[in-house]
Amino acid sequence: MGKFDLNKMQSIIAKMNLDGWLLYDFRGSNDLAQNILDIPKSSHLTRRFYYFIPRTGEPVKIVNAIEAFHLDHLPGKQLKYSSHASLSGHLKETLKSAKKIAMEYSPLNAIPYVSKVDAGTIEQIKSYSVEVVTSGDLISLFDAVWTEEQYRDNIPVANSLVDIALGAFKYIKEKTLVSEKLTEFDVQQFIDDEISKRGYVTEPPIIVGVNENSGNPHYAPDKDHFKEIKRGDFVLIDLWAKVNKESGVWADITWTGYMGESVPDKYVKIFNIVAEARDTAFNLVAGRFKQGKEVRGYEVDDAAREVITKAGYGEYFFHRTGHSITIDLHGSGSHMDDYETKDERLLLPSTSFSIEPGIYLPEFGVRTEIDVFIKPSGEVIATGDWIQKEVIPILKY
Repeated sequence: MGKFDLNKMQSIIAKMNLDGWLLYDFRGSNDLAQNILDIPKSSHLTRRFYYFIPRTGEPVKIVNAIEAFHLDHLPGKQLKYSSHASLSGHLKETLKSAKKIAMEYSPLNAIPYVSKVDAGTIEQIKSYSVEVVTSGDLISLFDAVWTEEQYRDNIPVANSLVDIALGAFKYIKEKTLVSEKLTEFDVQQFIDDEISKRGYVTEPPIIVGVNENSGNPHYAPDKDHFKEIKRGDFVLIDLWAKVNKESGVWADITWTGYMGESVPDKYVKIFNIVAEARDTAFNLVAGRFKQGKEVRGYEVDDAAREVITKAGYGEYFFHRTGHSITIDLHGSGSHMDDYETKDERLLLPSTSFSIEPGIYLPEFGVRTEIDVFIKPSGEVIATGDWIQKEVIPILKY
């Protein structure tokens, strides 16, 4: 709460060459608007509200007379409505000078993460001779951009996750060498404990998958469902954490290992393809920014997917290449996606996202995940002090 900044929002609106931004909600349908407007998640929202931020000048709050208080903390002129006629009148008057405005809308629902406003409301706004465009890039600029403090806080977390992942492989080795039974759940709990020891927080469940379980991207063991880890097994670990404060941003990585002293060729082959896809996607982003050219989320997905498809494994890569990272693990910025959706949002300086291509075969799955941060200068870096270059031979590590 308390992050609303009118000057910042109006500068973003001007930068996007818009006449304004109309934020709308009905019964909690637009969580993006609630977040941007600092409305508590616990608020009892039963009526429509509209908050119009013009390019310049005073905002306008259009609120139901029963629930006028919900926007009291925000600047602007308040207009109360009760009947649908009075609501329409307020909207028409508020938007009379606007030609092009943004709302939480995505043409053809290409980016469902942004499509929060129903079609009928969009039709209503358009009936006032106003062009409605997507607020996707505005949301990224407002809600997905990291502060310098967030970046500084994130770097030690990212480095720690690499240490914890490697520590987990060492833990597996030590238990195996003394013939102690070990399960996916045991390793998951070890990772949880290591995150807590460092004073960080996570959102369970951490992923530890063996053999066919590593081929399920969202598999996670629990105290009642797990596999034992044995010699000759393939192991995937996906872990995430952040500093323990409201403004903390996430770090999120995936590593893989093999329960032996050398890694069989079948695992090496698949890992190398996935790693090439990861690096190709990263290099696309870094290269575009170095050249001063724009890059959009779907293009990053295309770059990674092309590598895997050309290698003959396209059908086994069945999720997007990456997600935005903010104070939410799957944040409000551009996702690296031309598969589940077509994310046409720009990648912006001071934002972060994952690159995590994978190949998921019936007997095992490989994913390698890094986090990318675009510095304010445009330099593109991978956070964390080590990017996995090969499958870890756990019993040799």
